[in-house]
Amino acid sequence: MINIFESSTSGSNSYFLHSMNDITFILSLISLIIFVYLAIRAKSFKAFQFQISIFIAVYILGGIIENNRIAIFSTLPQHIGSQMHVGSAIFFTIMIWFRFYYAGKRRKEMVESNEDIDNSTDGDSNVVHSDK
Repeated sequence: MINIFESSTSGSNSYFLHSMNDITFILSLISLIIFVYLAIRAKSFKAFQFQISIFIAVYILGGIIENNRIAIFSTLPQHIGSQMHVGSAIFFTIMIWFRFYYAGKRRKEMVESNEDIDNSTDGDSNVVHSDK
C-alpha cells in the first residue's frame, strides 16, 4: 500500500514521521498510566477513569500491532492493528453515549444550565434573565 506521507527520495521525512509515531506512543503510555492510577483510586468498574483506561489500552495495543513493535505480534496481519483502532473508537463512542443516556434518565445534568451560570455572576448588569 502506498503511504502519501512517506517518499523514497527523502529519508528525513520518513524519520520525522517515525519519531512523531514514537512521541505519540510515549504520550499514550503516559495517559494510560495516569488513568489507571485514577481508576485504582476510584475503586469502581463504572468509573469514567476505568473506562478511559480500557479505551487507551486497546488503542495502544492496536498501535503496537500495527507498527510491529513486538515480535510476537508480527505473525498477525498488519490490518488487525488499524481494526483495533476502529474498535477502540467504537467502544469510546458507545461508552460516551451510554453515559449521556443514563445521565438523562437519572435527570443529572452533564453541563451546567444557564441558571447556574446566571447565579454565579456577581451582579453583572449585562446578564439577561428570562421570566418564564
